[in-house]
Amino acid sequence: MAKDRPQWLSHLSAGFKRHRCGRGGWFIEVHRDRLRVTSSELPLRPGEPAEAALKRRSVTLATPPGPATAAAAQTECCLLFDRVMAGAWSWPDPDGVPAEEDPLRLAPAVLQRLVDRLQAALVGERIGLDTWSRTYAPYLSRLVEVAAEKPWTDDRALLETTLRHWQPGTRARQMAHDRLRRLWKEPGWSWPEEITSMRGNGKAAASPEGVWGFKDAEIAELRARIQRSSKLTPKDLVAWDCLICFGLRPAELQGLTLVQEEGMLLARVTRSKRSSRGSSGARIVPAVPPEGWPGDCFGLLDRWKRHGLPPGMVTARSPGQVLTQQLRRLRDQEKVSCDLREVLSAYGCRHAFALRLAQKVGLHPREAAELMGHSPQVHLQTYGRRIDGPALMAKVRRLVAAKD
Repeated sequence: MAKDRPQWLSHLSAGFKRHRCGRGGWFIEVHRDRLRVTSSELPLRPGEPAEAALKRRSVTLATPPGPATAAAAQTECCLLFDRVMAGAWSWPDPDGVPAEEDPLRLAPAVLQRLVDRLQAALVGERIGLDTWSRTYAPYLSRLVEVAAEKPWTDDRALLETTLRHWQPGTRARQMAHDRLRRLWKEPGWSWPEEITSMRGNGKAAASPEGVWGFKDAEIAELRARIQRSSKLTPKDLVAWDCLICFGLRPAELQGLTLVQEEGMLLARVTRSKRSSRGSSGARIVPAVPPEGWPGDCFGLLDRWKRHGLPPGMVTARSPGQVLTQQLRRLRDQEKVSCDLREVLSAYGCRHAFALRLAQKVGLHPREAAELMGHSPQVHLQTYGRRIDGPALMAKVRRLVAAKD
């Protein structure tokens, strides 16, 4: 059967033999699509009787078989041999996560098992699957991909290389750092403190102008494109108009009710939001439409009673994702009067609402925050630059003009 032995496996075995300086009794083989090392010099397994000391035992490698991974497999085999000879190697724990002293723990297969363990610990208990897919999986998947590029024995080098995938100071770099640190915490591995300086604070991702909200002309353009679309329906227009007029979070379309009291159109929001910054409960929001809109918001209450909201959107795991996908397709349409900026998302309607409350209506930030369902601190942190910026510039111009 030697003639059927792949050439890459023969070269791998020869390189491993050279590392052992010809010491016999060690073998590399492919078993059930996995690579393993077999030798009677491997220590006894936990609970194995002493009389089995001369029996051959096998260790499955983390590196998958194949010519592309042969170099990484040879490194793993040599590390295993050296640690066994030094009496520093022990069998992995039942969960498949090696101890911090084991250099083989940075292999991609080991890290993937650790990612799976973290997912099992978080999903369903603390976060939903959608949150995991959006805020954990992309960063941890990148770590496993980098780990597969070459053998790693130093935590700091692997983590630095992974974090450099994202621009310094961005929110993505910040998120990646936090997710990787959470992964290291799962098995109790020490976190290299030198990595902390790479985290940044996410401020580089923020626009100097503040949040990106729809301008009134862009809102008119958006509504015109929805009405011209062959795929969107009056239900979709109702959903967008609710975001525009009431400044809702997309998820707050779930359980939404519209009423009219004393001639004012109101939205009763029932969906609560929980986050690390606190929680928001039910609230009533009056319509504050863009400038030039009729008081009934183009008959929004009648349209809401007649058409309702799109069932698929309301029951989706993320209504905001559905709306943003619609917006992406609407950008491909021929423009009516202006373009829809690439930076805009469904949340841009909420940002525009907040700016109207301050710049057109003149509400105090505390009052505006209550209508929008968050704290005054969050309101000022999010919109303060856009609210105070124009007034500050006008004041400076007046002072400069008076000085001249």
